[in-house]
Amino acid sequence: MVATARLLYTAVLLASGGATVALTAFAYRHRKVPGAKPFALLMLTLAHWSLWYAVGLQITGSRFWRLVVLRVQWLAHPMPPLFILLFALAYTGNDDVLDRRTVGALAAIPVVVVLAAWTNQWHHLLWTAQEVVVVDGMATLIPTYGPLFWINIVYGYGIEIVGVALLLRLIYQSEYLYTDQSAFLAVGILTPFVANVVEVFMLGGQASVDLTPVTFAVSGLAFGYALFRRQLFDLIPATRKIGRDAAIRQLDTGVVIVDTDRRVVYCNAAAADVFGCQPTAALGREVGALVDAETIDFDADGALAELERGDAVYEVRTSPIADRNDRLIGHTLIVHDVTARKERERELANQRDELATLNELNAVIRGVNQALVSAGSREAIERTVCDRVADSELYRTVCIGDVATWTGDADRWTVASSAAGEPTPPALDDDGLRPAENAADGGTGPLVATAADGGDWTVVPITYGRTVYGALGLHTVRESVSEREREILAELGETIGHAVNAVETRQLLSAESVVELEIACGDEADPLVAVASDLSCEVELEGIVPGGAEGPVAYLQVAGADPEAAREALAADGGESRVVRTAGDANGGLLEWQVTGGAPLGAIFDRGANVHRAAAADGRASYELDIAAAADVRALVDHLRERFDDVRLLSKRERSQGVEAADALPDAPLEDLTDRQREVLEAAYRAGYFEWPRDSNAEEVAETLDISSATLHSHLRKAERSLLVDLFEVSNGDPSGEANSES
Repeated sequence: MVATARLLYTAVLLASGGATVALTAFAYRHRKVPGAKPFALLMLTLAHWSLWYAVGLQITGSRFWRLVVLRVQWLAHPMPPLFILLFALAYTGNDDVLDRRTVGALAAIPVVVVLAAWTNQWHHLLWTAQEVVVVDGMATLIPTYGPLFWINIVYGYGIEIVGVALLLRLIYQSEYLYTDQSAFLAVGILTPFVANVVEVFMLGGQASVDLTPVTFAVSGLAFGYALFRRQLFDLIPATRKIGRDAAIRQLDTGVVIVDTDRRVVYCNAAAADVFGCQPTAALGREVGALVDAETIDFDADGALAELERGDAVYEVRTSPIADRNDRLIGHTLIVHDVTARKERERELANQRDELATLNELNAVIRGVNQALVSAGSREAIERTVCDRVADSELYRTVCIGDVATWTGDADRWTVASSAAGEPTPPALDDDGLRPAENAADGGTGPLVATAADGGDWTVVPITYGRTVYGALGLHTVRESVSEREREILAELGETIGHAVNAVETRQLLSAESVVELEIACGDEADPLVAVASDLSCEVELEGIVPGGAEGPVAYLQVAGADPEAAREALAADGGESRVVRTAGDANGGLLEWQVTGGAPLGAIFDRGANVHRAAAADGRASYELDIAAAADVRALVDHLRERFDDVRLLSKRERSQGVEAADALPDAPLEDLTDRQREVLEAAYRAGYFEWPRDSNAEEVAETLDISSATLHSHLRKAERSLLVDLFEVSNGDPSGEANSES
């Protein structure tokens, strides 16, 4: 019976030691997991305790060696409570309170107790006596404890209870996610704890086997089940807690928690940045000190409010916090930066508004285009445009003025307004916007000026090619005028310019009386004057055709100079040129010149005038031209004088007859040709295309007109056929020209 009891106790102790050693090895392999290291140390101390206690029970013949084994056993005896606390703190994610000083302070008493166990014979603070009694063949001890033992007991029990409490609290905090792990850990810890309480306080002074290391077998089973069946080190609550806390701290979204008195009890870094303070500085303060509390609805779940800080916009969502009894204990405020979303919403709204504006503007322009067809004068065009655009809701005031009016030298406004009392056209001083001058200098885009009494003026140049007739002003109280709207308005300005040019050209061609002008220019900024002066030659205009997109093309007869030198001189002053033919003595020839907008000849041609003659010699150029009687002669002369210093109007007379160029062919053979066919035919004739050998080939003529060679041939064939039909059909006695028009 004695041998059986001894064998049973020894087997249980060895099983406890073996199980805890195995758990030590397993935990050490997972030492990077939170809580694994203190758990491994806990299992190691339990294994040490149970195995050496088993050894001590076998020593029945020597008190000395029994006490030596007791001291070895006490190397682990005070340590389990410490490792239980460290494990609980790390496993539950609360080890942020630990540092070297804290761990050192917690380990102070256990270390002192270990040292006292080995030096007890000199001070007897841990025990005053140890009586060895053999019970059932096992060497048990009956101690008489000293004061240090009781200090160790109180301290060990205290920190062990704290550790168990942390594990049990985890069950509630994790919403019962870690119920099984926490429960088995608590069983594995509390079973030896209860056994030790019984041993110390109930069986003290009696000869019996210590049940504390025996219950380590229960701890091993509980811990093993938690490890292998409940994934103790796979589902780590510390990871969940630390990760959640880190996510809240590092979250771009601000998180603020207030109690029922609206005092801040938590504020993460993102929220602190919004409020302009440190997270710790916000704690304990009234939430009204950080944000306007009146904008936040604490009574509604999920209520939204907006908060503006500088250029940023934040959305604040409130949620109540209730305990398990549904009692309100505070509120959570989620502060989310919605600046990008608000900007996107504003951008989409602006795009919608812009699209609606552009659709309405296009509809207005379609109506303007239809009305321009029937307009018979420039005044009618301006009035039609102003009235049609002002009838829309886009612009409050619409006005048109010529260049002199916009620059303040005249007062010829055409104004229409959609409401009484709207602003009048803006007065532009020397530093103000000069839309007409800007267009004449090469700029064609609308300009924007802020009206003194509110709103914006959009000023659109009215242009035809390089001719500027004035500007269209549109006043709006809308927040902005988009780039696309300005592009459409620029096209409207060109449309109006085309309409004005067409009306003036029609008036010139159909007028019963025209104004005949002779203008002289002595400024060497005029390319013709510069060539005549530099080369001491004479230059005379043979003809001028509209040409391509770059402007009109002039054919100049040069006498008394090398044509190649004249070509280089013209190219130096701007505008491409080429030699069409050279005189026999190489002392003259015909040049083709792309007229620039900066030349007087180009400005006169762009104004729709019919140029009869242009010549330059002895440092002066003269221009003879016809202009419609209704056209603004002063505007043309002022325009030239603004660009050239020495410009004089030599003569101005009105003659009562239609306009007919001196060098033009009779109208009868050309009346069936289109304008483009006449331009192509004249350009080919002036360029010597019909000479033999040819002075210019088809590719050169086509390049001059900015068209393809195939297009040139097509226009020429159609023009030639029309002329030949008129010639031969009339010769055959069919004056209508219809008899054999297909033959």
